[in-house]
Amino acid sequence: MNAAEATSIVTPKIGLVDLSSGQPTRFLDADRRLSQFPHFAPDGKAVVYPVRENSVDNLWYQPLDGSKGRQITNFGSEQIASFAWSPDGKTLGVLRQHTESDVVLLRQWQP
Repeated sequence: MNAAEATSIVTPKIGLVDLSSGQPTRFLDADRRLSQFPHFAPDGKAVVYPVRENSVDNLWYQPLDGSKGRQITNFGSEQIASFAWSPDGKTLGVLRQHTESDVVLLRQWQP
């Protein structure tokens, strides 16, 4: 591996596919911190996906027209396990979670 390969940053892409032909119609640059699969927004003009920064997830609204996306939630802790809109598209439900863990170091005692 050369120095250029070691410092490259992967940019995830979201592909939009024409279901009649099976061919991609366009690709959107997703935020590289994307942590789950995108969902279409109720207005049909964007996809929404969780972005993880410092172990905290917030939802990101990414327009399909390629314009700049924006953060739509402002959580200060925890990760997003799932999210969905109400049938009328006016309410967003978010299932959040956190993981607690303890570490114990065991050593064999030697006299």
